Amino acid sequence: MKHVWSIICQQSSIDFENNLLSLYGCIEELNLVVDKDKILQNEKMIIPAKFQLVSFWSVADSSRDNNLDVKGEFIDPKGKVLNTFNNSFIVKSGAIRFRNRTNIQGIPVTGEGRYYLRVWQKNSHNQKFDLVAELPIDIKINYQLLEVAK
Repeated sequence: MKHVWSIICQQSSIDFENNLLSLYGCIEELNLVVDKDKILQNEKMIIPAKFQLVSFWSVADSSRDNNLDVKGEFIDPKGKVLNTFNNSFIVKSGAIRFRNRTNIQGIPVTGEGRYYLRVWQKNSHNQKFDLVAELPIDIKINYQLLEVAK
């Protein structure tokens, strides 16, 4: 299995008549408004948003079933891993390509800057994970006083 591409979006759909994939709200940057009084120093916030990681793979040997093990990591601007996920797929024989969609709930944020969603694929020869994609998300934060004391 060879990784071809991955993208982060808000939503995707597959037309079952012609098997076309549509991607909606592709994410490269997020602008957040955060209440300055509720920020705790050196801690992560979870932004209540959902998105999808959509990936496309090419099958090298379609004469047999293929196993695909994928790991994702969400990395903050300082290189700290904030979140991970693992998925395993069996791609049936006869398939020459494969698409997968991973739903992700909540975005962990430690501050402003460039975050990365790293996609890793398990190597069938040595059972180690190889980095196949590194998707940047620029997060900008606008700090405001949202609650006014009475």
